Amino acid sequence: MQIIYTPGGDVVAVMGVAEVVVTEAALMRYVAESPDGKLAADNLAVRMLRDVVGANEQAEQHTEEAAEATASA
Repeated sequence: MQIIYTPGGDVVAVMGVAEVVVTEAALMRYVAESPDGKLAADNLAVRMLRDVVGANEQAEQHTEEAAEATASA
């Protein structure tokens, strides 16, 4: 994982595919084992899981589009 600090003061984590898969699995397990969702950490985990899954889906879509573009060329 690579951490990037933006000029605006935000922090961005850049991960490889394997790291994203492991992170997604860990968050899914944590959320599944914390069904009450009342704690701030639980809410954060749910938001993080949503973001990680969304990023993973976007990466898959870009890969599929690139493969289709290559196949049709």
